[in-house]
Amino acid sequence: MSIFELKKKLQVVKMPKEKITNNKRTVFRKSVNCWAMLILLLGFSASMAAGMPETPASQASSGMQLLHDKMAEKAEKWHSGNYCLSGDVDTAIEKAVSFLKEGQLPSGEFPTYVSLSPDMADKIYLPQVFSSAIVLHSLSFVESDPEVNEMRNKTVVYILANKEEPGVWRFYGKYSSMPPDLDDASVVFASLKETGIPVEESGLEYALNYKNQEGLFYTWMNEEKWMNESDPFYLLYKNNDVDPVVNANMLYALSLAGEQAPEVSDYLNSYIQNNSFTEATMYYHIPYIQLYTFSRAYADGQAEDLKPSMPVIKNYLLSTQKPDGSWGDEINTSMAAISLMNSGYKGKALDRAITHILDTQRSDGSWPEIGVQSLTFYYGSEEFTTAFSLEALSKYNELHNRKWQKTMRTLLNN
Repeated sequence: MSIFELKKKLQVVKMPKEKITNNKRTVFRKSVNCWAMLILLLGFSASMAAGMPETPASQASSGMQLLHDKMAEKAEKWHSGNYCLSGDVDTAIEKAVSFLKEGQLPSGEFPTYVSLSPDMADKIYLPQVFSSAIVLHSLSFVESDPEVNEMRNKTVVYILANKEEPGVWRFYGKYSSMPPDLDDASVVFASLKETGIPVEESGLEYALNYKNQEGLFYTWMNEEKWMNESDPFYLLYKNNDVDPVVNANMLYALSLAGEQAPEVSDYLNSYIQNNSFTEATMYYHIPYIQLYTFSRAYADGQAEDLKPSMPVIKNYLLSTQKPDGSWGDEINTSMAAISLMNSGYKGKALDRAITHILDTQRSDGSWPEIGVQSLTFYYGSEEFTTAFSLEALSKYNELHNRKWQKTMRTLLNN
C-alpha cells in the first residue's frame, strides 16, 4: 500500500452512524474512531514494508523492528492517554445540543431563572438576553447542521428583537426598567459576530462614551433617557462603577471588531497578576467566571495583550483542581476547563476535568441548574449550565482533533 493510499484510508475512517432515539435525530460522529486508529497505527509498519525497496536482510529486519517499535509506542500512547475519550465526547455533545434544542422557547430565548437562594429555591422566570447570548457563543463551537443552524437563527432573532438604538441591550430585555449596560452590549455583540451575523459597531462606539479618565469602562449606560427613578436600583445605576469582568467583555468585543484598548489590557493584566480575581467583584462573585471572561478575551477575541497573564490563570486553576477532576460544581468545572484550554494548557488535568464533565451529564443531555450570584440574586438554569459544558467539550474535541492531525502528519512525513 502506498503512502497516498494510506492517507486516503485515514481520511475516511469515521465513527459509525448513530441514531439518538429520544429526539429522533440522526447524527454522525465527527472524530476518528479510536480503535480504528490503533489498528491503523499497528498495521502501519506492514503497509510501509510493502512499499520498501529491497535491502539486505539484516538492514530490513532492523529497520522494520524500529518502525514497529515506533508504531507500538505511539499506539500505546493513544490507548493509555485520553484520546479514546473522543467518542464519549461526541456523544455528550450531541446529547447536549439535543437538550438545548428541546429547551429553547418559541421566542428563541433559552430560559434562565432568578432566586434569592443559591439552591434556586422559589425561583421565578424572567426573560433575559445575557444567558441566550452565552448559549449562542457556545453553539459557535459546534459543527453546523440544519438543527444547530435553526437554533442559532432563532436565538439571533430573539436577541435582535431586544436591540435598542444605537445597538445596545438591557439585561432583562428592551422593556425592562434597568438601563442598557456595557456587559450585555459587549457579550451580545461578540456572540453575533462569532455566529457570522452582520452587526453594526455603532453600539460599541456609543459605549466609548462610558469611560473614566484612566480609559476603563463603566458598567451602566446611565443617561437619564435610559433611567427610571422609581427603580429600586436607580442609585446603583448612577454609580459609575468599574468592574474587571465588564471591562474584559468590552475588550473581547472590541478586539473582535479589530479595535484595541491598551488601558483595559494593562488594567486586567495587573488585576490578574495580583490574584485579585480571588475576591468577588460587584457582579461576579466567583473566581472561575472571572478567569473564564479574561481567558476568553485572549483566546476567542484575540486580545493578545493579555498573553502575559495566561500562566497566572493556568497555575491558579491547576492548583485549585480537586482530586476528582472538578472545581466544585458543574458550572465552575466547565468554566475552569475552558479557561485552561484558553490559556494554552493541554495536559492531564484537562483530561480529568473533561472526564468529570462527561460523568456528570444527565441522561437527557443536560447538566444541573446552578445558581450563579450577582449582587443579591442568583441566576441559573439547566440550559445555562449546559452551555458552558457544551463549550468545554467542543473545545476539547477540536483540540484533540488537531492533535490527531498533527500526529498523523508527523508519522506520514517521517
